[in-house]
Amino acid sequence: MKRGGILHAGLSGALARLGHTDQVVVADCGLPIPEGPELIDLAFRFGVPSFLEVVDGLLAEAVFESALVAGEVDDGNPEIAKALVERVGEPKRVQHEELKSLVAQSRLVIRTGEATPYANVILRCGVPF
Repeated sequence: MKRGGILHAGLSGALARLGHTDQVVVADCGLPIPEGPELIDLAFRFGVPSFLEVVDGLLAEAVFESALVAGEVDDGNPEIAKALVERVGEPKRVQHEELKSLVAQSRLVIRTGEATPYANVILRCGVPF
């Protein structure tokens, strides 16, 4: 058994298969998820697990070089916007509709139980060297 970190076998394995420039989406429970990307559905009930719990777990286990969010998050969910800036620096912003269309180009989507607006981020994998 692992000593710590992400214990979910599917998620842990999916993270190990990622490479530089692959994109990972952390999504609220309402984001439409297209066919294509691998889906790890962690949603148990509204709010569980939270968006930020999942983001924090990922940041502790993997290297990400950039982040992309919907510009609407600033007004629609300022707590999430502020928390993301604190964790990943200033993310690039696009319109929510564009963000939704970019999900199909991602390698992995992690669905959370988050039930607040615009709690979605696309993280681009980096390298530790």
